[in-house]
Amino acid sequence: MSAHDEQRASQPVDLRKYALQILAEQDRPLFDDAVKAAEVGALRASYMMIWLACAESLKRRFREAQLRDHTAGNIVGEIENREKDHRAVDKFLLDQAQEYGFVSGAGHTVLGQVYEMRCIYGHPYEEAPSPEKVIDAAAAVVELVLSKPVKLRHGYGKQLLQDLLEDSNYLDDHEPAVAEFARNIFPRLDEGIYVWLLDEYWKKLEEISGDPSMGVFSRRGMWFCRAMLVDVGVRVFTHDEWHERSGRFPKTLMGVCGVADAFKGIGKRAHDALVGSILDESGTQASVLTHLERLNNEGALSERQQERLVESVSELKTGQILTSGLTTKTCYAKLIGAMKSHNWYTQNPAIDMVLENGPDQAAELTEEQQVDLGRNILQTGEGTAASAVEFLKKLPQEATDWPFGVIRGMALESFTNENNEIRFKNSQLHWVLSALVHFDSVQRDELIAEIVASVAAGTPKRRVRPEDYDQVMGLLNDYAWAAPLADALETKLTAE
Repeated sequence: MSAHDEQRASQPVDLRKYALQILAEQDRPLFDDAVKAAEVGALRASYMMIWLACAESLKRRFREAQLRDHTAGNIVGEIENREKDHRAVDKFLLDQAQEYGFVSGAGHTVLGQVYEMRCIYGHPYEEAPSPEKVIDAAAAVVELVLSKPVKLRHGYGKQLLQDLLEDSNYLDDHEPAVAEFARNIFPRLDEGIYVWLLDEYWKKLEEISGDPSMGVFSRRGMWFCRAMLVDVGVRVFTHDEWHERSGRFPKTLMGVCGVADAFKGIGKRAHDALVGSILDESGTQASVLTHLERLNNEGALSERQQERLVESVSELKTGQILTSGLTTKTCYAKLIGAMKSHNWYTQNPAIDMVLENGPDQAAELTEEQQVDLGRNILQTGEGTAASAVEFLKKLPQEATDWPFGVIRGMALESFTNENNEIRFKNSQLHWVLSALVHFDSVQRDELIAEIVASVAAGTPKRRVRPEDYDQVMGLLNDYAWAAPLADALETKLTAE
């Protein structure tokens, strides 16, 4: 080495700005030693410590990753075995870091050069590194390793998918639990594996779709991927890529993109493709329409898509409606049509669905729809449809659970129709009057006044049989608050 080169190899070098970029405290001690050595011109020692800081940081990353990843655990085990046998570790470590994903291919090349020069500079009879070489090595190691958080890539991703798809007890079968797990996982994943992870997961989910025995894995996949898209954003794919995947994974993306936050961001062509897939699937599995129903309720469907949903629901058979999981509001027109059918086998399932969906869903209907529903339930009960009769028998105990509009419709229907034509539907009237007892007097008095006004403005639809008249008057006379209605009927029918 020339005197000039010897002089340059012993020049002080300031590496402090690189130390400031180190992320983890565990990575600082060795690099700080490199900084101190460079400050006094010990560049050979500084270079060696820079590489040791890189190697030890990579080991630490594998040790952290092994807590969640069997693949990383295997690598840690091999490193320990090599060190125990006094075999070279650094090259193996660097190669595994690339394969695992801690460093990129280009980063592996750069760090490989640093490692090779470390081997050269490690021999005292070889030349010492120049200040520029030390600076370059420090910059590369900090940029490619020490300034990076520990991010998990394909090795962990493969193990994660295996656990999600094979271990039924891996997570609670509950959406909040799966979503919380997903939110904890995403910050640890390298962004470079997002697309790969989703594609691999959707491919497997598509294969098990429709298999009842795999239901827990399908649900978990839908919840996990929804949470992932909320966290990382739907822009992980372009609109064209979403459209292509809606054709490749239609059954999976029906559920994954079946919420407004995801659906709105995937593009119009993907929208139409998924809506079409859902409507096609609904012919054999009506429950998939719940995805469109939810999107409609969240305001995510276009006017045309809403029309297609309504049309599809109208074409369902009554039995399909009952098992669809759709709400009373979505199926309202279909349910009313079934009740008007004069066919017990059609009426009973419609009533059953209203009952199973319960008062809360009935409350989502407009006031006019609630009244119409009440009228039709009463009509169906009058026709002795078993489900309606059973509903009306329980009404006095459950009346206040249901929206008052439904009870109002039943009471109105017992005396007049929508055209104010008077006719008695008295076989179920005692249940309706018993139910009205449980409402406050203001509501009840307003309803009686409404029926009185309808009677006063109306005319009998047909001749009222004396025995029907006597039965109705006898029932009304049992309740003091019904006296105005009894008087109005007596006045109207006597005059007629």
